[in-house]
Amino acid sequence: MSADKIVETMLAEEKHYCIDDFYSEIYWTALAYSLWEIGHLPDGVKEKAFEIIKKGANEFWLEIDDKALKQRQKCLDKLAIQLENENTKPIKVPKLKTTRKPFFQTGDVLAIKFDDEYGVCFVSSVDQGVRKIEYHLACTRLLQKEKPSIDDFINSEIACGKQNTSYCLKTDCWFNHKDLGLLIDRFVKIGRVELEDYVLGILSPTSTLEDIYNRITIDKKTSNFKFKDTWELIRGFEVDET
Repeated sequence: MSADKIVETMLAEEKHYCIDDFYSEIYWTALAYSLWEIGHLPDGVKEKAFEIIKKGANEFWLEIDDKALKQRQKCLDKLAIQLENENTKPIKVPKLKTTRKPFFQTGDVLAIKFDDEYGVCFVSSVDQGVRKIEYHLACTRLLQKEKPSIDDFINSEIACGKQNTSYCLKTDCWFNHKDLGLLIDRFVKIGRVELEDYVLGILSPTSTLEDIYNRITIDKKTSNFKFKDTWELIRGFEVDET
């Protein structure tokens, strides 16, 4: 955000912060100091801060601690000196990183190429933030020699229960963007699917194909998981034409 936009935004919030003299003191001095730190202190804000500082620390500081008023006044005196002079080493504007594009979107159906077999899964969630992209893959029980189709996916089986009215997925594989990128050539999108309401019942950090294979081949008897036909979860689907 530009410095001008920051100033505009904060000044528009003045009435919400400055509910009395005590909070006005905090608002104007904090705003002035912050803008001085980045090297963009407008004259109007500086003058208002000096006006506040000239009044001295508010008496309410004594209700916080019997030493707080004197300590606060020292801070205000120090701030006045800082504001009198231009900041020669302002905080630098961080360089914007290139926004990463997710490999897949929620609902994508993916064929997974193991060494001599194929599996199939769908992307149950993509969690994208400023510093991260995380993918949750829900694996079905399918394993076969040929690359699976959407029909194979629909006719597969998946570890899944019920949580209230939602399906609860039990075979989550949770990849970060970097780890999935190392395996991206093992995944082929074969379509998209729209599912009934569901939640992720198990969140399992994953980084290898072996982790996925273990989810697919989990023993039914020892896992205590319930299994459903995948088609029961599906509202609609489309086939990838590529």
